[in-house]
Amino acid sequence: MGKLISSLDILNTRGTWNTYLKECEQLKSKLEVQTKDIRFLQQLLDRYFDEIVQNENLDEVRESLMRFQDLCYTCGRLKKRLKDHQNRLGGIIKGASDYDPRAIYKEQSWIKKNITSLITDFVAVEKEILIIADGVIQVGKDNRNVLYQA
Repeated sequence: MGKLISSLDILNTRGTWNTYLKECEQLKSKLEVQTKDIRFLQQLLDRYFDEIVQNENLDEVRESLMRFQDLCYTCGRLKKRLKDHQNRLGGIIKGASDYDPRAIYKEQSWIKKNITSLITDFVAVEKEILIIADGVIQVGKDNRNVLYQA
């Protein structure tokens, strides 16, 4: 009787590990885009912080800022976890590391799911922060127009 190939044997092929590494690179690229977008929002908040505090509802601003800080933390945590996962995959391909195919697959799936969630949450928080910043900019323009008309 011939040996049956289990799904774990399929996961153990070199091509599968290389596919995982390529997928990690794509996920890393997505995280880099998010990091740049987060940096932009941070600069926007820094630029208009005083005006935001003076002109906006502080409870709403606080909630948005707390969600933003959570996103920053989550993004940093995901970057570290992805880097560790990539290093582990590299070690497996080189034959330097032992591995549990189920654990590798589970980690890869977890990272993908959480990056997708991060992007979804980021879009919502970005929208809130841009609305707040737009409100502050409009108030500033209105105030300048009143001064010029007087």
